[in-house]
Amino acid sequence: MGPLLALASAVGYGIVDFVGGLLSRRAPHTSITFLGQLGGLVLACAAAFLVTADTVRASDLF
Repeated sequence: MGPLLALASAVGYGIVDFVGGLLSRRAPHTSITFLGQLGGLVLACAAAFLVTADTVRASDLF
């Protein structure tokens, strides 16, 4: 499961980096950055609910 999540993360980062570069030519960079961070937060929250863990230790959070 770990390698699959890492691959999905790398592909997502590459796509967002490319699209962000294209969009920053047409719109202010602050709005592009804000929308990118907001999209990342939404995806991270969705992944947190979809990918379950048996136990969560304090060391996992740091």
